[in-house]
Amino acid sequence: MRHGKFRIRQRGLAIIVLVLTLLFGATAVFYRTTTATSPEIERERERKTAEALVMAKAALIGYATSVNNFAGNERLGDLPCPDRNDSGSPGGTAATSCGNAAGNQQARRLGRLPWKTLGLPDLRDGDGERLWYAVSNNFKNNTRTACTVPGQTGCLNSDTRGTITVRDAFGTVINNGANLDPYTPSGVVAVIIAPGGVLSRQGAAAAQNRTCAGGACTTAGVCTTNPESTTPKCNPANYLDVVSGVEDNADFTDNSATNGFINGVVRNSNGNVIVNDRLITITYEDLMPKLEYRVAMETLNCLRSYATAAANNGRYPWANPANSASTNDQANTLFGQMSGTAPFLAGYLANTTASAPSMPTSWTASCTLTQGSSSATWWNNWREHVFYAVADVYKPGTSAPTGCTSASCLSVNPPSTAANKQVVVLVAGKRLAGVAGGQPRSSLADKQNPANYFEGNYTLPAFTKQPRSTTFNDTVVFYPP
Repeated sequence: MRHGKFRIRQRGLAIIVLVLTLLFGATAVFYRTTTATSPEIERERERKTAEALVMAKAALIGYATSVNNFAGNERLGDLPCPDRNDSGSPGGTAATSCGNAAGNQQARRLGRLPWKTLGLPDLRDGDGERLWYAVSNNFKNNTRTACTVPGQTGCLNSDTRGTITVRDAFGTVINNGANLDPYTPSGVVAVIIAPGGVLSRQGAAAAQNRTCAGGACTTAGVCTTNPESTTPKCNPANYLDVVSGVEDNADFTDNSATNGFINGVVRNSNGNVIVNDRLITITYEDLMPKLEYRVAMETLNCLRSYATAAANNGRYPWANPANSASTNDQANTLFGQMSGTAPFLAGYLANTTASAPSMPTSWTASCTLTQGSSSATWWNNWREHVFYAVADVYKPGTSAPTGCTSASCLSVNPPSTAANKQVVVLVAGKRLAGVAGGQPRSSLADKQNPANYFEGNYTLPAFTKQPRSTTFNDTVVFYPP
């Protein structure tokens, strides 16, 4: 019996030893694993941050280019206001307004990314933080500048610039929001920021406070103070970092070369991280070519819907001469602009009707160029940048056209030199320094010269498409495709 008890005690000791051995072994393995893979953990954190930033950028560009309700003052290119109060669970809702130019309210244009408004999941960076976002005054959707007359200051078109400055981690300005050079749109349209983990900002006595302590929140976490930034979790300074004397990411100023954003990682002279904010930007070239294409397609839709109406026999209306004093169509004008009575709420195609009495004097209901609130239609922003050409055989007439022959229609090369296009729409890009004396667009005489908008694409019947470059940036669409 004594031997049996001894054997039981031995087995108990053996089990304890085995458990301890396994525990120490597992601890050693865990230590080696976490130590060996810490770079992998960091890479995974960076991957999540990069993925979130890219998704946010794509969604913002999609938002700006897919406006489909022009009943009010909406413009192609409008971007949402930030989420200023971390609008609770699920949150991510854009503020209804983010200031105005007259009030110089840049603080209203910096906040969390309105991910719900953008149709995104609740994006987080590699440290689990929601993304932040700042938008240029020229592109915010409220309060926007109502463009009531084509070409006036505040219109959103290919001559519009971003106004936000961005620096690299060395402090060098790479996007200058104060640059007024019409040929080099340097300032950015929007900045998206992954704030990273908590730091102690330079000059601060304590680490960043990302709680409601010291402010006020609802049970859902919505900041309720006015302004929202007086609650720590809605104060940009508790998420966005600073390089003293160089740049503070917690605020910015439109059209300033000295107050914008700096991309991390930035270390001080001791090697300590002082900026862990990661940035991705939306630049002019990211957004504007897509807007120009959308404008071109909306214009082509109006022309096609007019031509396919039963009364029009597949024919297109006369054009309006380039930025003429009258907005009416003119007989025998095969290249020019869309016509419409000021403020362009309805097409006025009197000369088309005179040439073919069955053809109506207005655009069809599906034409978005006529849609808008009062005089502030989205089309006012773009009208002077958009031209179209009609093949001679498809000009106004009383019977159906005979169709394209070898020399009766327009050509666009590429895709080919074949003269098989009924109608061509062109949208002018920004001014190009090396073309036609810099393509001035200030005076009425400037505006009436198509060479100040297009790079050779203003002589019928042949048009060209080329990659965007320093000598060509026309957007060209046509029918048939």
